[in-house]
Amino acid sequence: MMPDVYYITVIFISLGAAFFSGLLGIGGGIIIFPAFLYLMPFLGFQTFTVNEITGIAAAQSLAGVFFAFVNHRKFGTVNLKLIKTVLPAGVTGALSGAVTAKYVSELALLLMYLFLLIIASVLILLPKAECANKDGGCTLDRPFITNLLIFAGTFVSGALGFAGAVTFIPILNHFCKVPVKVAISTTTLIVLISTALIFVGKAGVGLIPFDLLIFIIIGAVFGATLGAKLNRMLSPGVLRMVLLGVVITIGARIFLTILEY
Repeated sequence: MMPDVYYITVIFISLGAAFFSGLLGIGGGIIIFPAFLYLMPFLGFQTFTVNEITGIAAAQSLAGVFFAFVNHRKFGTVNLKLIKTVLPAGVTGALSGAVTAKYVSELALLLMYLFLLIIASVLILLPKAECANKDGGCTLDRPFITNLLIFAGTFVSGALGFAGAVTFIPILNHFCKVPVKVAISTTTLIVLISTALIFVGKAGVGLIPFDLLIFIIIGAVFGATLGAKLNRMLSPGVLRMVLLGVVITIGARIFLTILEY
């Protein structure tokens, strides 16, 4: 198949992943991972190892969430006080996981991915909780459990090449009582910081596909912008259900892959 078709396909996959970055505040890696694991071979392109895909996911996540953050910041819903509360556990987990992936098996990575999706599903289904506090503060009802969940989520996500936004959003909503849309916007900055560290970790162990970066960035610019605009149009309940649908769909496919090992 012609090289230009291959790179155009990479652009469109990145655009789709970045669209979900802007729409749901997730890094896009959670979409890129199954896309390169299943879609690229299905279309007749080269097959990547799971470890290589974690590097691709890190590159796309960084590009996608950067443009998602730029768009969400325009709406003024990024909560800086909240970020200071939860960022340390997130950064520690993300960086630790980023360098771990190179030393574990493909099956272990897939199991970690499935575990992350299950945890995310449970968190999303928790009753939403929003406080009336408008000063941007965040009081954790159960700080140990909250930070443990954040660390675990970002550690697993970091190993897979993304920063755990799929768990951050329901954690911020349920444990910090932050409105869903504020949680999504705030998560874009948290994930941007975490993903930058993951990218550095993946680059350090030679897992970043630098030849694909420009095509990933092109797709990310347009996808993240479209997603962020649609985010403003949809209700919080719809956004939660879209996030849950994405998680369940990917989780079911990963589970079938694990059964093949």
